[in-house]
Amino acid sequence: MKDNCPFSESGKCEIWIDYQILQYALEEAEELADANWTEIKRLYARIDQLTAVLVDAGITIPEDL
Repeated sequence: MKDNCPFSESGKCEIWIDYQILQYALEEAEELADANWTEIKRLYARIDQLTAVLVDAGITIPEDL
């Protein structure tokens, strides 16, 4: 795609601008999703550590909390 449009008076291609905006939004969403997934993995690791400590201490963990 080109940034120049022969069918528009301003010479700007609205489809190209929309495409660029969508690309930027997708990149931002991917970064946010990656950061969220990293945080989720860290929290699951912490849950596993805490569960291990409770089990080692002889404390039973209820299944439905």
